[in-house]
Amino acid sequence: MNIRESFSLNGKLAMVTGGCQNFGLEIVSGLAQAGARVIITSRDNDKAVQKAAELSRQLDAEIVGISMDLCYENSIVSLFERIQNEFGILDILVNNAGGHSPKACGYLEKETLESWNAFIEPNLTGTFLTTREYARLMMPQRSGCIINIASISSMVGRDRSVYAPPMIPNPVAYTAAKAGMIGLTYDTAAYLGEYGIRVNCVSPGGFERTQPQAFIDAYSNRTMLKRMGHEGDLKGVIVFLASEAAAYITGHNLVVDGGFTKYK
Repeated sequence: MNIRESFSLNGKLAMVTGGCQNFGLEIVSGLAQAGARVIITSRDNDKAVQKAAELSRQLDAEIVGISMDLCYENSIVSLFERIQNEFGILDILVNNAGGHSPKACGYLEKETLESWNAFIEPNLTGTFLTTREYARLMMPQRSGCIINIASISSMVGRDRSVYAPPMIPNPVAYTAAKAGMIGLTYDTAAYLGEYGIRVNCVSPGGFERTQPQAFIDAYSNRTMLKRMGHEGDLKGVIVFLASEAAAYITGHNLVVDGGFTKYK
């Protein structure tokens, strides 16, 4: 296999949880541009279907939207039953969904069990459930690829001085959930390796979106590259890990942060 073929995802079927916004959109774009058919999920069925149709037109690719709520086991199980019935296999699973919760305030002493669970359930428990269902589907096939999207917040303590008002950092529950995803990656990679299923993790740093300029400047100064992540900085990483070019890589946490975690 030549190097171009090794990066191709032609004929592969991928699923990206939370594929309708932010990192999810970039991941879907990268996988589709590499030749994969893509399923995107959202807890909002209409949103998933509409975004899939929009992306299909934009990327000239086969993209399907399906509803799934990571906080409900039955929703996850039902989705994988549908995938098995309609497609038979799923070559690539990207556990991207989870994200934020309005129930969390970002201040440790004010957090509640409810706000803690609002992060743990979709980010960590949901990832465990999708991984379990994927394993049940693909272990008999003795092939597959799982990519979990964690965060550098799981690796280093967050410098609150960067987050001047009105910015508020994610709460400790977010960091704990993402750290759990990295641990889940390592152990499921060991468990599933003999079945030919690779499991890796990507930990992005801060990406520039609509934050105040003061925050962007302060954060950028703490990176080696002196900037936050930009659109396009993640998609190549995902395509690489999903492709045959990474056939001998599993149980790895790939950090995409412009050197933030190494710059002291």
